[in-house]
Amino acid sequence: MKNIPDSLIEAIHASGFKAALVVTGGGSGAVHALLSRAGASRFVLEAQIPYSPEALTDYLGEAPAQSCSEESAQQLATRALSRASSLTPQSSRLVIGIACTAALHTTRVRKGSDRAFIGLRSAEKEACHTLNLSQGSRTEQERIVSETLLNLIAEFIGIEN
Repeated sequence: MKNIPDSLIEAIHASGFKAALVVTGGGSGAVHALLSRAGASRFVLEAQIPYSPEALTDYLGEAPAQSCSEESAQQLATRALSRASSLTPQSSRLVIGIACTAALHTTRVRKGSDRAFIGLRSAEKEACHTLNLSQGSRTEQERIVSETLLNLIAEFIGIEN
């Protein structure tokens, strides 16, 4: 990612936090950025990409009202936090669930605009962010979503960027 310095990824890895990530429709570049640098296992417990409606329903345990929405991002972050908590004996204060659901540029007709919702949740706090994406290539939208996701993770865990 051209706008994400290696030092930010290294700081996330060294933060002491452990995370489960789930991305659907966009945000996979952030997963790649976290996993492609040494030390990823210090931060990433798991990363899942339930891309199809059936996979998303299976991950959540129920079909969401809308796949790409603030509510779905919050549900996904809650589920990711539950997964992270079950995968680590660490203090729950240092465990987070991270979710991104996105509707990026596509070749089919879709209701609604190109957008993404990013949810982050810990035992102590939660956040949800909305990105309204301008028309552009899917590659460019993916880059924007992934870079935003990484910056929001850093902010959520207290890393100054």
